[in-house]
Amino acid sequence: MNASIQEYLKNLRLTYIMSTNTKKNLVWAIRIIVAAVFILSALAKLWPNPVLGIGTFEGKYLSEIGITGGFAKIVSRLLIGLEFSLAILILMPFYLKKIVFPATIGLLAIFSVHLMIQTVGGEAGNCGCFGDLIPMTPLQALIKNLVTISLLILPLTILKNGLNEKKSINLLIYICLSISLLMFVLIPQGGVSGDVGKDLVVGGESEYSKYFEDINEGNKLLCFFSPTCEHCMETGKVLTELKTKYPGIMPEIRMLFMDEAGDGSLNDIKAYFEFIGAEYSYRVLSIEDFLPVFWSDHNFPGVKYLYNGEERIFFSGPEEGAFDYEVLFDKEKLLEEIKKEY
Repeated sequence: MNASIQEYLKNLRLTYIMSTNTKKNLVWAIRIIVAAVFILSALAKLWPNPVLGIGTFEGKYLSEIGITGGFAKIVSRLLIGLEFSLAILILMPFYLKKIVFPATIGLLAIFSVHLMIQTVGGEAGNCGCFGDLIPMTPLQALIKNLVTISLLILPLTILKNGLNEKKSINLLIYICLSISLLMFVLIPQGGVSGDVGKDLVVGGESEYSKYFEDINEGNKLLCFFSPTCEHCMETGKVLTELKTKYPGIMPEIRMLFMDEAGDGSLNDIKAYFEFIGAEYSYRVLSIEDFLPVFWSDHNFPGVKYLYNGEERIFFSGPEEGAFDYEVLFDKEKLLEEIKKEY
């Protein structure tokens, strides 16, 4: 009888150990998954490079909720730093039950309320949670947040025996502060604003005359390009071919470049002109300045035909997921429109 009881207790103990180990493994799986989501979210806001990525996030997404200018630069870096911090803290053992998990759930809940408001309001564009790397509608992002919250609740409830933590509030604070402050060092603070280029701006009538003083005189082609955009390069080459083939018809070309490199993009622009086989009058705008001029409502490449400052035809990139170059720029339609003035 005693042997049977001992065997029973031994089996019970083994079952408990196996159950505890299983819970620990499940908790670790949850921690790794959630940490990976936060790291991906942070890195996505820096894609395809830190200058362009964070500029897009500030100009396209933060500006939509009223966060602009220098404040947007602070918020964007703090948010990315917070995402990196949470990912690291979730994988470390400090105050998981009392601080890290509840704080993460609370943060996700706040963002979920905002996403819910957007969803109810009928917004279906990219919410910016994963930048432009992984476009997500507010509804998709809301579902993602709710799934993440559900995963984080499990280690605090039915899997709590599998979650061990240590108490070291100092390390917790040091990690958060160090990573957040590091973002301001590693992520560039912005590029050269709109006074890099070849033309002296003296003002004028239209919204573009502050970039080119003669933009309202006669017929002009105003191009909105990123110097490293392949389709912008191809469009520039086509325009050069048209200028060569129809020298008496094609208008003068003016180009507004987005400073994708964050340093004036002079090397990229030089390479751009070498590729297209000609050089035109241009200006360079920082990402923050370029966004309200073109990029907030249109995609690259952009070509606008102006006659005495009045828009006659405008070619620009399509919506996300419909990137067809032949649709973006139609040289025959452009020539047809230009010939109306002759």
